[in-house]
Amino acid sequence: MKQGGSDAILLGTLEEKRRKNMRQLLLQASRIVNRHVVEGLHARGYADLRSTHTTLLSNIDLAGSTVTVAADRAGITKQAMGRLADELESAGYIRVRSDPKDARARVLDLTRTGRQLMLDSLEVMAELEHRYARSVGRDPLAAVLRGLTAFVEQETRPDTDLAARRGPSRRPAPSGGRGSRKRRKRSSAPA
Repeated sequence: MKQGGSDAILLGTLEEKRRKNMRQLLLQASRIVNRHVVEGLHARGYADLRSTHTTLLSNIDLAGSTVTVAADRAGITKQAMGRLADELESAGYIRVRSDPKDARARVLDLTRTGRQLMLDSLEVMAELEHRYARSVGRDPLAAVLRGLTAFVEQETRPDTDLAARRGPSRRPAPSGGRGSRKRRKRSSAPA
């Protein structure tokens, strides 16, 4: 009986650490903010916009991006990004065209409605930041935003060595054989 009790305590401790680790907190905060943004946009008349659409909208440049670039930024497959592009094109937010430099590539451009959606989403986000500042305090929110900005800038600098950014690893790297990329992505997901 003691073994089962200690297993439950260990699981409870691990769950508590997991709930409070940076990745889990960032994911949960991102989902909350995303939900609030979509609710704010629905209130402004964008009733056909779904939460999943923000995966595409937040990962394209305002001047246009290829499906491949948007998918890489979002961390999803080109096929999944292509489906989102089809939905947003049907809704009138983006236009999909062939890249003049590479006929195989599809470029995603915002339509006039899509540009207005982006302007409205910036207003919604500003309103949300005011709301969050009232909720957690202006200084703590500002500190979080400064910290996140510094973190993102440091980790995306092209001159930063990738191996140094990854930090120490407890597991040996995958062999690089067939399917190793998928295993590597899945193995990092639960943290």
